[in-house]
Amino acid sequence: MSIERQANAAVLFADITGSSRLFVERGDEQARQLVAATLAEWSRLVGVHAGHVVQLRGDGMLCTFATVDAALTTAVALRELPYQPPLAMHAGIHAGPVQQEADQLYGDVVNIASRMADIAKRFEIVLTQSASEQLSNAPRWQLRLIRKVPVKGQAAPMNIALLPFDEEHGTEYRPPDQTKTVHTRLELCYGATVFVVDGSATSCLIGRDPACAIKVEHPLVSRRHASVERVSGKYFLHDHSTNGTYVEDDGGAGPVLVQREVVQLKGRGVISLGADPTRNADHLIRFAIGI
Repeated sequence: MSIERQANAAVLFADITGSSRLFVERGDEQARQLVAATLAEWSRLVGVHAGHVVQLRGDGMLCTFATVDAALTTAVALRELPYQPPLAMHAGIHAGPVQQEADQLYGDVVNIASRMADIAKRFEIVLTQSASEQLSNAPRWQLRLIRKVPVKGQAAPMNIALLPFDEEHGTEYRPPDQTKTVHTRLELCYGATVFVVDGSATSCLIGRDPACAIKVEHPLVSRRHASVERVSGKYFLHDHSTNGTYVEDDGGAGPVLVQREVVQLKGRGVISLGADPTRNADHLIRFAIGI
């Protein structure tokens, strides 16, 4: 079978999220129909924007376009579709040389586009910086450049471009109930606000959004900047932000920058949103884990 080579193709990975929960809530038949209908509409929109669907697999879609403009326009069209809760989407885009054989697409460009989709959170669209530089009118999109993001499979961190999502599509993380009982609790203290994460309240959302359990008003803080989650008696901070989160525990190793990553919280320490703790004394969140 012949191999088609493209010197520069825009590769879009898009995934439906929330389908596992949908199958539990709606049952197999109804959930299957909803997911299939969503993928069918995605395929139609790819065709509208002169793209080519390479694969539909599970809850995801892999497709190619002649330009990054077309790929990003399509990703936005996918995002603007009505989604029945708990369904949502996220997508990643990269551009460069690819090879296609039947319904298989090969090349490092494909792998990196997949990693961009992995980085993207609920209703987010993430491009590599190099892909964003191919846009004919980049300022139109108001992309946010995030520097030095660790990307799985890449030797060095990469710069990425994030297309912001609106408040209505904010990400909330709801970890599954744990069957193992571990009697620990985490206290988060910010000014007069004290929030306890334990067996009854297993997560805490932090940021500027009024819906956040800990609201931090600062220009470097994203609306839904980070979340702290309890999993099997351990506590993890997950950064969702543009500027990252600094975490410093009492081990004395100094602050660690977490950017679109997860880090385990241990003992006692401080969390600083968007700025090094030494330059953010008035907005530090102190944490302490105890029994």
